[in-house]
Amino acid sequence: MFINLSEADNLTENKVDELYKNHFNNALYNSFKLTGLDIHFERAQGMYLWDKEGNKYMDFTGGFGALNLGHNHPRVIAALTNHFNKPNLAGESINIYNGVLANNISSLTNYELPFCHFTNSGTETVEEALKLAQMYKGKGIVIYCSGGYHGKTLGSISALGNKVKENYNYFYESFIEVPFEDYNEFEKVAKKHKVAAFLVEPIQGEAGIIIPPEGYFKKIREFCSKNEIILILDEIQTGLGRCGTMFFYEELGIIPDILCLSKPLGGGIIPIGCIAVKKELWDDTYGKLPNAGLLSTTYGGNTFACICAIETLSVIKDEKLPERAKGLGDYTISSLQKLRSNHKIITDIRGRGLLIGVELGGIKKYPGSAVKQFMISVILAKLLKEHRIMCSFASNSPEVLKIEPPLIVNKEEIDYFIESFDNVLNDEKGELSLAMDSIIKAGKEIIENPKIFLTL
Repeated sequence: MFINLSEADNLTENKVDELYKNHFNNALYNSFKLTGLDIHFERAQGMYLWDKEGNKYMDFTGGFGALNLGHNHPRVIAALTNHFNKPNLAGESINIYNGVLANNISSLTNYELPFCHFTNSGTETVEEALKLAQMYKGKGIVIYCSGGYHGKTLGSISALGNKVKENYNYFYESFIEVPFEDYNEFEKVAKKHKVAAFLVEPIQGEAGIIIPPEGYFKKIREFCSKNEIILILDEIQTGLGRCGTMFFYEELGIIPDILCLSKPLGGGIIPIGCIAVKKELWDDTYGKLPNAGLLSTTYGGNTFACICAIETLSVIKDEKLPERAKGLGDYTISSLQKLRSNHKIITDIRGRGLLIGVELGGIKKYPGSAVKQFMISVILAKLLKEHRIMCSFASNSPEVLKIEPPLIVNKEEIDYFIESFDNVLNDEKGELSLAMDSIIKAGKEIIENPKIFLTL
């Protein structure tokens, strides 16, 4: 049975579940059911989503960092709507919006990174950065960090700092892992090998919001410059205001050789990624006439994506969202620190701007990532079902609750989150209580849906 769009909009929840299980991802569906996160959203605007019953939910996940402007920002929607008569895919021509967007991003770097190329996603952006570095250097390994996350295409997975990549035949001979924050180990490895690039996040998001020590990146920048190693900074999650500055490298006091952007760049409407590159790298690679067509792409830098990105950057500047993120982030961390004194399960709170991690150390001591994920999912499900708040955990450190709301969040919404989180932790007083609730919930779901057990 083929389903057209008007029919799709009127499907029952049971039918949607059936299609999702049978034709999209049965294991993911069963995971949602098992953890209580199986919900159907009908519409979204700003900080909020609504289900079919009209219940309103506050979004503290923020599209994993893609929704800096919130859901369906009216200015971005209007900009796109007003340009629907423009040619979207006319690759063999000069696209004005490519030039404007590249200029605007370059201007935000004070033209330190004057050349840009556009992609369709974050992981594709990382791939392009790796390609450019290898093209410039000729050969050499890539150093990356334990706990790091850069996407899920094969090159990006090769720089994934956890064991998930063991599922794939990744490029292990070309990538070497070092601990994040450990400059001495980085220097030791870099001196032992011929190195093309160092690929690193300025703050490790999926590792649990890990903040680099003071001076770490300045030493990294100095070493890379001295030894002609390309410094690739993955700001796909930290960039565009999320951490209190337009780019987090500004706070670090460095300039990367290649900057990776994506997630919020398209305003949460159309995906787009970008590498911003130093002039000397560009001139010696894609700036040469024989290499002009090497970056050809069907959808990368399409007109509609660029229009969304141009308006997104305008909104970020006009509404001073980086400054807003810094002030509200400080307020959120301060509020969470007060909460910590009442809940021993909270062992650390860290972050910059509105990228914040709450480490639940009581969960951390349990063995196995799946156990930790299920325990924190009990907390996420209670926030969702009882308090109408969406939240998530760090994929490489599931004991860390990630707080990553759109940058348009206000103090009243933050206060409601803090109060709700406090109530949930009061309900789950102590690790044993949380563990028992996790076991009971899993048991009930497996009894009611025995087929779930087959996918675990």
